[in-house]
Amino acid sequence: MMVKDSKSGAEFPLAQRFWEGDNEYRCLGAGMRAKQILMIKAQVYAVALYVEGELAAKELGIRDRGGFFENDDDFCSALTDGAFNKTLVFTMLRDLEGQQFSDAVDKKLGPRMQLTGDTASLEAFKSYFEGQKLAKGTQVMCLWTKAGDLEVVLLDAAAAAAADLQRIAPKNRLRSEGFCRALFELFLGGESVVADARPVWAAGARELLESERVKREMRKG
Repeated sequence: MMVKDSKSGAEFPLAQRFWEGDNEYRCLGAGMRAKQILMIKAQVYAVALYVEGELAAKELGIRDRGGFFENDDDFCSALTDGAFNKTLVFTMLRDLEGQQFSDAVDKKLGPRMQLTGDTASLEAFKSYFEGQKLAKGTQVMCLWTKAGDLEVVLLDAAAAAAADLQRIAPKNRLRSEGFCRALFELFLGGESVVADARPVWAAGARELLESERVKREMRKG
């Protein structure tokens, strides 16, 4: 089964296994980043959010029983804070230079990383994209591990279609819980650069939570 971004039509597998963790990841939905170029709103990339399904469902259940959830913001916060691996998967919708992608992140996160004194992590992230061509269809995967590492993988369209993601050994890795949080909050936070994706991801989290509720009721019965 595939999950489709309603605006761009980009598709992502509903279930996926990545190189980190023993659990299957669940795609909670996808959204699109657009940029105004002159009079045209150009599609830049589609981005999907994956979480370790079983672990995320259990944690959402614990928070639910504690009365944590009231709105989409609460679900997005739980996804950001959750003690499970999570991955942002970007599919380029147009040709980009790697520096264009990393400069956009730098523009948003630069002040925050200067404030926290961790500009080194931002510079390391930017270095992964130096000299890279992000042609249409290229996928960028940013996996935030429970250990606080960010692992970044870039695959061109052909490689992404053929890759066994479980067997990938990421060459780009940095350890910074603060940078991981900043990067994911850029998409899941209240000032998300893909604001239309937040309610989609919150809805995906609600579906995971409902599955956990059903499992609990079945165990009781």
